[in-house]
Amino acid sequence: MKKLLMILPLVFLLCFTFSCEKEDDDVAEEGLSVEEVNAITEDVLKIWNNADMDAIDRVYSADIVYSDPLSGETVGIDAFKEMVRAGQEERTSFNLAIDEIFVKNDKVAALWTVKETLLNGAEIDFSGVSIAQMADGKLVKETLFYDTKKVLEEMGFKIIPPEEQEEK
Repeated sequence: MKKLLMILPLVFLLCFTFSCEKEDDDVAEEGLSVEEVNAITEDVLKIWNNADMDAIDRVYSADIVYSDPLSGETVGIDAFKEMVRAGQEERTSFNLAIDEIFVKNDKVAALWTVKETLLNGAEIDFSGVSIAQMADGKLVKETLFYDTKKVLEEMGFKIIPPEEQEEK
């Protein structure tokens, strides 16, 4: 009886673990297919690592809303293309690596790492998260989250807190 009591929790744990395990079949969480996610990921890497403007048209909708904590909000595909072009001109190297992707219905979240060198020689290495919304197979909204203080310091900025004001 004691052996059975010890085995039952183990069996329950195994059943729970394997029944909750995500199936890696043709559909990622009832939304985009694995093939669609892979194609989008490949194009996103081409956009940021190679400034592939044709890939932008394949991935982003004409009315994309792209939000970056340092550069603010960019609206529309033409403004987005200009932002990518300008970013390429400010760097001597740029490498985006997508570490992990999560998909649920029309939402995509990506964990990523960037390593870049600016024209002034500053080397920046940081990680972040992008959360995007899809419609008709294209990204319509993307918001980035990362440690802006770390990035600014690696760019050479000094973060100086405001001086405390004396109470009167």
